[in-house]
Amino acid sequence: TAAESFSLTQANIDLRLPVGNGVDLKVGYMPTIVGYEVYEYTDNAFFQRGLGFFVEPTHHTGVLGSYQLTDELSVSLGVANNSANQQANNSLGAGGGNSLLASVSYTVGDGAGALGGTEIYAATVSDSGEADYWYASIGLPIPVEGLSVDLAADWVDSDNGNDDEIYQIYAAYTLSDKATLNARYEFGTTDNTATAYTGLESVAIGVTYDLWDNVTSRVEWQSTSTDNAGV
Repeated sequence: TAAESFSLTQANIDLRLPVGNGVDLKVGYMPTIVGYEVYEYTDNAFFQRGLGFFVEPTHHTGVLGSYQLTDELSVSLGVANNSANQQANNSLGAGGGNSLLASVSYTVGDGAGALGGTEIYAATVSDSGEADYWYASIGLPIPVEGLSVDLAADWVDSDNGNDDEIYQIYAAYTLSDKATLNARYEFGTTDNTATAYTGLESVAIGVTYDLWDNVTSRVEWQSTSTDNAGV
């Protein structure tokens, strides 16, 4: 019989340094700082992962420090080693050096009027061995109770010239205390697969229902297309 195996999604410790407002350190095996969706299915709106997930790394092994500059602004900086298991699909292989991790998060204040409450996040993983990853997202303040809309984008700049661009729109509407209607639209191109895909487009719609504590059911539909002939 085939050997059974399992993998840890996190194996790290959290520390706090008494510097200024306090520096939060995460040391060990940790989730990546780039990308809208995460490795754990239960933390995403959909069971079926989107296009953006598959062009970004999923985990890193290293050290990440985070600092809250103001109530609205926080920054993170860290370093991680390169390994094959930090790839979502291992399409780029393992680099030989280290990666620089950096992110910034900003929430627009109420004084900005209609833009107040906008959440802006940007992050990069600069890989000295294979590729640089860039990510940005904006959480829009929607004046409709129960409705949220987020915009996101993934860019991968590979040393071999095979680059990726995926743009995303996520929407969620609370139907009741237990039910949420979710939608996801993505488009872009990818070169870091066995076949380069252009004109990628994906649409997903689903309903999440909390049956009881710690039990969630999902009904969802997804359609993905590409301009590539014969695909």
